[in-house]
Amino acid sequence: MPAIQPRSSSQSIGNYTSHRATAQGVIIQSSAGILSITLFTPEVVQVRFTAGEPPEDFSYAVIAQPQTVAFTVSDSSDSILIKTDQLQIKITKTALRVSIADAAGNVLNEDDPGLGIQLNGEQINCYKKLQPDERFIGLGEKNGPLDKRGRGYINWNTDAYAYSPDADPLYCSVPFYIGVHQQKAYGLYFDNSFRSTFNFGASNDRFSSFSADGGEMKYYFIGGNSVQEIIKNYTHLTGRTPLPPLWSIGYQQCRYSYYPDREVLRVAEGFRDRDLPGDAIVLDIHYMDAYKIFTWDKETFPNPKGLIEKLKAMGLHVVVMCDPGINIEAGYEAYESGKKEGVFIKYPDGTEYSGQVWPGWCHFPDFTREESRKWWADHFKDYVALGVDGFWNDMNEIATWGNMLPDLMEFDFDGRKSTTREGRNLYGMMMARSTYEGTKNL
Repeated sequence: MPAIQPRSSSQSIGNYTSHRATAQGVIIQSSAGILSITLFTPEVVQVRFTAGEPPEDFSYAVIAQPQTVAFTVSDSSDSILIKTDQLQIKITKTALRVSIADAAGNVLNEDDPGLGIQLNGEQINCYKKLQPDERFIGLGEKNGPLDKRGRGYINWNTDAYAYSPDADPLYCSVPFYIGVHQQKAYGLYFDNSFRSTFNFGASNDRFSSFSADGGEMKYYFIGGNSVQEIIKNYTHLTGRTPLPPLWSIGYQQCRYSYYPDREVLRVAEGFRDRDLPGDAIVLDIHYMDAYKIFTWDKETFPNPKGLIEKLKAMGLHVVVMCDPGINIEAGYEAYESGKKEGVFIKYPDGTEYSGQVWPGWCHFPDFTREESRKWWADHFKDYVALGVDGFWNDMNEIATWGNMLPDLMEFDFDGRKSTTREGRNLYGMMMARSTYEGTKNL
């Protein structure tokens, strides 16, 4: 009988063979690939490993570019040392372990000496040494305590309706955390949108780690003299929220759901009759015709412009629910135009993916395709003309009944091509981007 082939085990990223300095940092060749250290600022460092020559660096999340940073490179028998005026980045020549210290030499973050970056088939892993009394905060919308030491989390956007206190994963993925130890702190942003796992010392007392089911090992170490500075440096990297309109940070009245239009007015009048503060009222999916986005129910909301004018006269702005699912219905404009322009996510054989959600069987726009983003944006003109001031982007995990979106769905990635495995965690962000870019100039 033929021998059973063993499964591949974890592999290190190899030993140092050579290096060269660039204008932004250092590129180190190993026996297994290339480790690139790129300085974005004196306090922000990109660490990136690729098995071959690095392709063009691409990210939907990172908007910053490397700045001109003064640095030095020292080559010793056992390591490469890169220094800025804020950080010391040391890479060992054996197995390319990365250690980052402040200017005084105090270690902020370092690879586990026996593990570091590991490759396991398509999965990529990075193991960091747990520092004495190290605590972890971050990852955005997650259950559990503020300090996440001793816990593990998964990033895989999920429509987690009526979730329990310990449920994970949830609706969105924010692969950024802050480590705090010995009166020092640092930030770490893992720029990978595949299904990923963060372990902050769960089931072990040796390491913290982050891993992904595919893609590149690419992360950013973010330094700063305080947590405030770390957040400032992080938002320099990924972008800062524009100052919102004042009304949007006031009280918004919302429930599932207000209809018909006279019920909306009754609630609004109740606020004003009782001198209750309120700046906006949110219309959930029942304002639509059979839950179809870009429509109004002509029976329950026969005059949306008139309704909105009355609400604005009472000092209330209107926010409407927006779902990405486009009902497969002949004669429905969004379906007909979307199909004609080829904006929907497809199977590898070229047919549009269909998933069941509120309106019934639906197609879903591929927001990683420029033409799809423009198509989506164009459909908000009517909302704005009616006086709608806000848009609630929902159901974009991608939510479908069953929560089992096939992994093989094709995403354009602006010409780079990928699948659900890389695109799912980006979908909500890219939908919000499409809505924002489409409405800000209307």
